[in-house]
Amino acid sequence: MALYDRKIEQYSKKVSQLEINIRRDTDEHKRLLSEIARLRYLSLCEKLNCEGEKLESVLSREHEQIQRMKQCGMTDEDIDALGSGDKDETEQIRFYSQEEDNEDKNI
Repeated sequence: MALYDRKIEQYSKKVSQLEINIRRDTDEHKRLLSEIARLRYLSLCEKLNCEGEKLESVLSREHEQIQRMKQCGMTDEDIDALGSGDKDETEQIRFYSQEEDNEDKNI
């Protein structure tokens, strides 16, 4: 019986220590996640050179613009290419017809 009592006491101490460690680690986990969120916000503020309501306004406006482009049939790749200038010249938006382009070349 004494053998079981000692083991129970040992395991109870280990369980108590583990609970303390879990609480400590959970608090540290929450603190680190909060710090990561704060640093991401500061990085975004620096990148876009604004903060607070202005940052919210900029992000909201850009999101709405992208959604309108997607509603017009553009893909994420199309939108990325617009910003990077990677589109081939033949794929660029034309402001006149192909026939007019051919006529200009014949002149």
